[in-house]
Amino acid sequence: MQKSRSRKLNNSFLSRLQNVECPDTTYINENFPIVMKKGKGMSIQDVDNNKYLDFTACFGVLALGHRPQTTIQAIRKQAAKLIHGMGDVHPTEAKINLLEQIAKITPYEKAKSLLGQSGGDAIESAIKTAMLATNRYQFLSFSGGYHGLQFAPLALNHRQDFIHGFEPWLHNKSTAIPFPSFSPDETGLDSQQLKCIHQLYPADVVLNLLEDELKKKIYAALILEPIQGRGGKRAFTAEFLKTCKELCAKYGTLLVFDEIYTGFGRTGKLFALQHFNVTPDLLCLGKAMGGGLPISLCVGDIMEVWEKSKGEARQTQTFLGHPLACAVAYETIKTIQKNLPNFQKELLAIDQEFLKFQQNMQQEGLFTRFPFVIRGKGFMKGIWFYKSDAGFCVPLMEQLLNHGFIVLPEGERADVLSFTPPLIVKANHFNKIFKTIIQLLKNSV
Repeated sequence: MQKSRSRKLNNSFLSRLQNVECPDTTYINENFPIVMKKGKGMSIQDVDNNKYLDFTACFGVLALGHRPQTTIQAIRKQAAKLIHGMGDVHPTEAKINLLEQIAKITPYEKAKSLLGQSGGDAIESAIKTAMLATNRYQFLSFSGGYHGLQFAPLALNHRQDFIHGFEPWLHNKSTAIPFPSFSPDETGLDSQQLKCIHQLYPADVVLNLLEDELKKKIYAALILEPIQGRGGKRAFTAEFLKTCKELCAKYGTLLVFDEIYTGFGRTGKLFALQHFNVTPDLLCLGKAMGGGLPISLCVGDIMEVWEKSKGEARQTQTFLGHPLACAVAYETIKTIQKNLPNFQKELLAIDQEFLKFQQNMQQEGLFTRFPFVIRGKGFMKGIWFYKSDAGFCVPLMEQLLNHGFIVLPEGERADVLSFTPPLIVKANHFNKIFKTIIQLLKNSV
């Protein structure tokens, strides 16, 4: 197990930060966080020159790792020509190239996109488009989903810690459907335990609840993540999503896939929808596509519901279609597509490391004390400690940080240890962190 890190300068920097930043932004305690100084590939160095392996890819953004040549070269090339454009007024070549590329790789015959800067922007574009298409003004989402914290996307979130203080504004704008559990359930928990502790309901019950809501014909769209990110790597089944699509079509509600996290190789395929063979009416993308720069979009073949611009656009931003971000996104997507077969090949070895971890936990006698299930797909997996107390993965995260690994806890109970590393990750990186996890759990018994 790696040696613990000293963080003297980190603490000094964090004290300075607390003096000038909104207190509800950065979580700080005596052991957390670090202050990043520089990174390369899978590695991050903090201001005290401690080194860490990054198993978050900074919220799934850095698919090609920290400071990849693809990003650096694209920035240099574009910066030599044009750094800033004029959004909806005078388009740039970089913006046109990117949107043509998106139209080719997404599953739409007449794909058109609305660009933004963040995932929340893309969701807001989907919300507006759905309202124009249906002439309806309420929305459906699934419990545990995370779609951004701007006001429009915030309406889709139902965690009290996110919406507290804003309830009057959000009232009656959306309805949350419970997340389904699928048979056979790997945990061995009965339906009552799944419902009471984890708020998971049988899939047939959830579909009945969904149809009951759709029958009201008041909802513009059902917005969901095919695999929940912040919700703890919870995935739907293909059959469930196909039924959602059929029910939405039956009652005139659009289906929107939030693939801001799952898009661009994160699940082992270019898009998560390819695992399920379901094409949504609208697809929201972001994070990894920007190669580290802020950019997002909503794409579909129903964008004609927006009338052709007669002057001032109704959906724009000062930095919309930013040339640097568009140029980097274009090259990042090309690089991910080119290297996806190699990433998929390494996934086979990574999956073996997860299997070895399960076996070693059994052999060490730790599984009976810390029972868990592996959730997710591809480079988006989580270890769900389903019998643990709420918050179990928070101190585990801090201990792993102290031993050189950056991970995050997820799920409403913080009982899922999340892994969303750069796609360049190797099996031996997982071997290292799994050995450390086992040692930390052994020491806690």
